[in-house]
Amino acid sequence: MTFTTTLKEDAIKIMLLGSGELGKEVAIEAQRLGIEVIAVDKYENAPAHLVANRSYAIDMQDEEAILDVIEKEQPSYILPEVEAISISALFEAEKRGFHVIPNAEAVNKTMNRKNIRLFASEALGLLTSDFAFVTSLAGLREASERIGFPCVIKPVMSSSGHGQSIAKTADALSSSWEIAKEARGDASELIVEAFVDFDYEITLLTVRNETGTVFCDAIGHVQKAGDFVLSWQPMQMSPKTLAKAKEIAKTVTDGLGGRGIFGVEFFCQRRRRVFLRT
Repeated sequence: MTFTTTLKEDAIKIMLLGSGELGKEVAIEAQRLGIEVIAVDKYENAPAHLVANRSYAIDMQDEEAILDVIEKEQPSYILPEVEAISISALFEAEKRGFHVIPNAEAVNKTMNRKNIRLFASEALGLLTSDFAFVTSLAGLREASERIGFPCVIKPVMSSSGHGQSIAKTADALSSSWEIAKEARGDASELIVEAFVDFDYEITLLTVRNETGTVFCDAIGHVQKAGDFVLSWQPMQMSPKTLAKAKEIAKTVTDGLGGRGIFGVEFFCQRRRRVFLRT
């Protein structure tokens, strides 16, 4: 790896498109490696703004606004950190020769539940829960009756559980429809999923680089009512279940391509069934 010094002409520069708490941690670690950090978000004084070398507050869904900042700063790497962002700006940045981590198409798939679910289920043939996409309350009622209760209802584009709910009966669907409007992103379309009765859930950090794919120890999670409670590493799980998770994670990350760290999430059952969580 080549190390440089920040604020010098030859500095390696990373631009964060999204500057929340995760972006702040990335910025701190990048600066420890001598990487210059430019933090961009939709509001002033976002967490990563406070530790970056320079910061900008722009409309994150405005293609030209994003491209103007990219052209001004000429970053070595562009790292998208939020879902509500102009994907077209990332494709255009790649056309102009900028390096999007891991690549613009991977971001396009992973930041939208519809794109990643269809990619995983149809293109890669991986095991997921039964699902349907709906754009109206009537469609939600029809899909949930077919899939069955309880079912999970999520906006196709959101984060941190915003807009997500579990409908245990048909009587809860009107409430779920209203909750979906709280999405951080696009709530014009929802995904309805069969509820998976899992024993535990994990995240498998999967690293793709020029030498191949490596895996970090599995991270276990506990959530209550959709809210994060705690995580720990390593998660104790059977070798066969871990091997299956690694196999699926490699299939997904190879399909997405590019280099970087991917967080691949799973619902696991003790009888060794592993569901990709998208």
